[in-house]
Amino acid sequence: MMKKVFAMAALMLGAIGMQAQNVLESVATVGNLTVPAVTVSLDKEVKNVQGAMTQYLKDNKLKTTKEEGYTVALNAFVEQISATSPINLYTKVEEQGKKKNRVVVVTVCAISTDLTVDQSAMRENTKRWLGDFVSYIDRYEAAQQMAVEQGNLKKAEKAAAAAAANVSAIDKSIASDQEKIESMKKKIAKYQQEIKDLEKEIATLEANIEKSGKKREDAVRKVEETNQGVEDAQGQVDRYRQMAQ
Repeated sequence: MMKKVFAMAALMLGAIGMQAQNVLESVATVGNLTVPAVTVSLDKEVKNVQGAMTQYLKDNKLKTTKEEGYTVALNAFVEQISATSPINLYTKVEEQGKKKNRVVVVTVCAISTDLTVDQSAMRENTKRWLGDFVSYIDRYEAAQQMAVEQGNLKKAEKAAAAAAANVSAIDKSIASDQEKIESMKKKIAKYQQEIKDLEKEIATLEANIEKSGKKREDAVRKVEETNQGVEDAQGQVDRYRQMAQ
């Protein structure tokens, strides 16, 4: 999977990286021995270079152990360095210098116990191997950054999906509220019609009351008139009763 990511990064970046002429010959101490080595100084983050070296060794299908600060591949076949004989490959990634002038130094030692191996050629091969690693770091960093950006993209897509879902939920809430408003408007219209009907009925009842009031006045007046007639008749009866005595 990582190789595929590196391949994609390589296509994106094109031909990049430092060349083997930046790699210098030196010596290094391995155990009690001082052995030929090649080194390169890099203005990069040490964790990126360490990660790249770990992956570079894996890509070379090397099984490694830790030994005195080195990452070691014992009795290993590294075709680019020694195609026919196994070697002991020592690699080290470390920071050197003060804060403002701090650099990352990569040291590589390729040791062969086969006396028939051309040591000078192997040294040049090791320089090329380390030079290729320098270019590999750029691809590794690009792949790592791409992975970070892919993670950011997923987060952004997730956030966008959540925002869209929130908008959808709000739209549903608005639609629901609009339906309730329409339902309430229908109820209001119904109640307004009922109010009009009731007001009409009240007006009819008030008109009836007014008519009944006039009828009552006429009835009261009739009662008064008939009562007066009764009184008058009673007076006449009383008067003639007296006369008859």
